[in-house]
Amino acid sequence: MIRLWWQVRALAAALPFSILLSAPAISRPLDDVRESGTIRIAVYRDFAPFSEMRDGRFSGVDVDIGRAIAERLGVGVAFMPVTAGESVDDDLRNAVWKGHYLGGGVADVMLHVPVDRRFAMRNKLVAIFGAYARMDLVVAGSEEVAAAGLDPDAIGNGRIGVEIATLADGYLLSAFAGALRDNVVHYPSSVAAAEALAEGEVQAALGTRAEIEAGLGSRRGAFTVSPVEIPGSSWLIGAAVDEHSRDLGYAVGDVLAELVDTGTIAEAFAARALSYLPPEGE
Repeated sequence: MIRLWWQVRALAAALPFSILLSAPAISRPLDDVRESGTIRIAVYRDFAPFSEMRDGRFSGVDVDIGRAIAERLGVGVAFMPVTAGESVDDDLRNAVWKGHYLGGGVADVMLHVPVDRRFAMRNKLVAIFGAYARMDLVVAGSEEVAAAGLDPDAIGNGRIGVEIATLADGYLLSAFAGALRDNVVHYPSSVAAAEALAEGEVQAALGTRAEIEAGLGSRRGAFTVSPVEIPGSSWLIGAAVDEHSRDLGYAVGDVLAELVDTGTIAEAFAARALSYLPPEGE
């Protein structure tokens, strides 16, 4: 049901969590967010283990982080689901500084945004900040396969599960002069690729560590998970706000730094039996 923004604002104090289909069309400074009583946070749709809909409400690592941000700012939280576009640049446009052409407004803050200087320079209409975790690509499989990385000789005719149209997918299709191309089996997510590995449908799975671990679940101990050394195989994630909402960004950035320092974010990963790679060293 589509709700008018001022109606939702009036209910925000009574609702600790909500999903809004209508929202402000422009960015808001910190004072406006606090006055409204609700911060709107964009998270990716169907992106386990970070954000997904379960039993009518969002759950996941990024959702926990969003709730913690709102709590420390003294406001309620409303999550805006974002469908991933062809690039994160598109996602920032749709969720942060312009809004989707189909409507829905913009969020005050977006989570799970790459924190990278060159990427930030390319997206000057937003402010990117607050690295709270490091992502890395891993390969999971038998001890022999994982230890060898993606060596075609070690993999042989074994099948490799990977999320379609991702960095990992592009690498598998082009690396080693295309020697692994016939080994690739595409899945809608890295979690699904890891689930296929656990079910014996493939002999290896390539994806981000958190997604692979989430997909393996309780069967994780039966497989070896090793990082892969390929270009772009490790990156930081943080948050973004509209460039006109930098004061909000400073406040959220301080909160994210606190959440890292106090171990709150590490706890969000641990609660789901996921490895946490802190952003130190950058």
